[in-house]
Amino acid sequence: MGNLSGKTVIVTGASSGFGEAIAIACAEAGANVSLMARRKETLQQVAAAAQAKGGAALVCPADVSDDAQIHAALERTRAAFGPVDVLVNNAGVNITERSIADTSAVQWRELLEVNLSSAFVFTKAVLPEMKARGDGLIVNIASRAGMFPSLLAGVGYSTSKIGMEALNTITNEEGNPHGVRACLFNPGAGNTPIIDRRPKKFSQEQKMKMIQSEDIAATVVFIASLPPRVNIDFLSMMPTKS
Repeated sequence: MGNLSGKTVIVTGASSGFGEAIAIACAEAGANVSLMARRKETLQQVAAAAQAKGGAALVCPADVSDDAQIHAALERTRAAFGPVDVLVNNAGVNITERSIADTSAVQWRELLEVNLSSAFVFTKAVLPEMKARGDGLIVNIASRAGMFPSLLAGVGYSTSKIGMEALNTITNEEGNPHGVRACLFNPGAGNTPIIDRRPKKFSQEQKMKMIQSEDIAATVVFIASLPPRVNIDFLSMMPTKS
């Protein structure tokens, strides 16, 4: 796997699924990993797994829909590990209600806050230091629902992931002249807890044909291990069999 020795990596939504696997893989590649999500006890378990792979891990419980908690977690990270080299905006949720008719305004706002607004707040917080340093990477884990919005994915979820594309594009416009890169990573159906919120339930056999968390993690480490002269600005991944 790639070499991230000494890099400071922030992973949001690190308590399960893609985020958990990304954090552990980055630690295995030598990074100092800051784990952010709401569940402290679960983050502690992920931190132990990351440390067992040889990396350093910091538990930073935070509700990413709360700006103050985001900034507090960032300050803890900088105090422990120094400047942020890689930000992985992975935090995301979905709901069982997918249609406009069934989605409440409260649910709509919650999806946008967690899935999109948090990525903006994190990006806004780390971009200046990355630009000043002339180096930095932001990986925005979105979804193929942002490419193909549908009732299956839901109106709120699809909208939030489309927004990630705009955020990523403008991050590159602002950051590329200063050596800062952003990658929009759109996975298809993945075997994570969020898949269980779909109206249709999947068998274990079907889930094993989906993208696995370790597939996403290996890809993020690959992107982060590339030389600064290279920017993969967009990456789409889908299961070979469905």
